[in-house]
Amino acid sequence: MHIHILGIAGTMTAPLAVALKKEGHLITGSDQEKIYPPVSTILKKSNIKINSQKIDSTIDLAIIGGSYSSFQKTKEEFEQIKKLKIKYISASEFIAQKLIKENSVLIAGTYGKTTITSLVSWIFCQSNFNPNYMFGGEAINHFPSTNISSSNWSVVEADESIHGLDNQAKFLYYPVKFLTLTSADWEHKDSYSTEIANFNAFKKLITNVPENGFLLVNSKGFQTKELSLYSKTRIITYNSSNSDYYLKHIKIKKSYSVLNIRTPRNIIEIKTKLIGQFNFENILAAVALTDSLNINQTIIKKAIFNFKGIKRRIEKIYDQNKITIFDDFAQSSNRIKSTLESIKSHFPKRNIKILYQPHASFIQYKESLKDFKNAFSLASEIVLSKINYNHNIDKNNRTTAKDFRDIIGSKLVYIPIDEDIINFYKQNLKSGDILINMSSGGLNGNNIVKSVINYLK
Repeated sequence: MHIHILGIAGTMTAPLAVALKKEGHLITGSDQEKIYPPVSTILKKSNIKINSQKIDSTIDLAIIGGSYSSFQKTKEEFEQIKKLKIKYISASEFIAQKLIKENSVLIAGTYGKTTITSLVSWIFCQSNFNPNYMFGGEAINHFPSTNISSSNWSVVEADESIHGLDNQAKFLYYPVKFLTLTSADWEHKDSYSTEIANFNAFKKLITNVPENGFLLVNSKGFQTKELSLYSKTRIITYNSSNSDYYLKHIKIKKSYSVLNIRTPRNIIEIKTKLIGQFNFENILAAVALTDSLNINQTIIKKAIFNFKGIKRRIEKIYDQNKITIFDDFAQSSNRIKSTLESIKSHFPKRNIKILYQPHASFIQYKESLKDFKNAFSLASEIVLSKINYNHNIDKNNRTTAKDFRDIIGSKLVYIPIDEDIINFYKQNLKSGDILINMSSGGLNGNNIVKSVINYLK
């Protein structure tokens, strides 16, 4: 079958394209003209052609990704697909039909979804479940982000955003039997006009969990306690001293950490190479989920110790001459704070500097900065790169560098030109410094860090 994917460079559509190619389908796709690593690399390795397919009757099925409406080219192609009466389906609906199985595990919530989903998928694979799975990131272990199999188990990262052809949250398209909920913050303001609308989407998801499934909920997550009241199934809790699963003790060593986790049956000792409290909580969620599904604890322990994490989630990319550089996806205030706390807990005497590249769409709104006052408190210096605006945002509501400075203070340095940022770090990075690149993507941002690393080498 010839399948054409509009918006093929998305975090879900790109790995889906690779998985479908492995099944034997002819896969082509369209997106913006410039596609950046790691997505461009993933598609190129699988020899999937982008932006070269004419929309014609040779296409058997079109999958419409969430980002298709962001670009004139893909919008025009969608109109041509409809004109030629080519069968089409939204990416969310296709994933629901293709990947979700009878024993459906969904990982939802404002944070931790990708790491938890990838870790649970990894544990399932090590347990010989051979599950269908999908997560929106690239595992450092080099196991694929999407797998399509004949198993009746599926593990899927379940996002609350609404994009493309979707008229409701992505996770509401997916049947669910076992649900993990980390938190329910109102993050996708482009999808929900009010906090109540955001809450109601999570509420509907929870009511979809059947009585023969269960709801695993983070006891410390935002609004998770209130949402749990709507559950009609068994509730399992994690992350507080009175929860079913709890981090009883943490010991940080040089090359790994030891987590003593209290379960309803025993204390399980988990060793991990991941760093940071929020990663420990992600591991706790994965342990709680897989242990509740009666996966052997020995397999769980071994799988977690061998799990290297997700690229761009506190990924160490340089460590020489007493200078360390991490690459991280953090954009929102709570993620920034969590990342800084994680780094500081492992390197308490090191000086932390931040390159903050405001790529996330919600950062472009002035209102989004109200929670940033203490987010960078553990950093000694924050370099802010150029803010790239969505031109649909009213000028009076757009975030400016001055807004950042007013909130964060004198530690912030605004450097809008990439070459100037590179020169700044050439002159100012010193022995003992830790630099964290915080960015949600973009080739220019990657090149800044690569140039700094090449200079240091």
